[in-house]
Amino acid sequence: AVVSTQSTGGCYEVSLGDTIGVGTPGVINHVLDNVLSAVPPEKLALHCHDTYGQALANVLVGLQRDIRVFDSSVAGLGGCPYAKGASGNVASEDLLYLLHGSGLDTGIDLQKVIETGNFISDFLQRQNLSKVGVATTN
Repeated sequence: AVVSTQSTGGCYEVSLGDTIGVGTPGVINHVLDNVLSAVPPEKLALHCHDTYGQALANVLVGLQRDIRVFDSSVAGLGGCPYAKGASGNVASEDLLYLLHGSGLDTGIDLQKVIETGNFISDFLQRQNLSKVGVATTN
């Protein structure tokens, strides 16, 4: 009901967030069953944190349901102040690798994002949480 009201009220996009990263593909699919009965996929976005390593799997569920907008962060930076131990969003590098490998044209240069992730991780003196960033750099 909330998503439908937002959509008919002029909201151009509703972002469904798993900001503490506990969602699984089954949960995401169940939520999308309900939400997609009220609004079309082109009005939705997914925001998936990777605390339990499920973010890419959850994004894939969204892709299979025709969602094409996903939040991410370079090198997986971020977190959630409300959930101790919650990691950041899915790493942009990992998301791009999935999207490009699925045949989707993002218009984004993956190598430049990898370089950016490495730079910011070094600058912040923290581990790069992108699996693609780490795999292509070492």
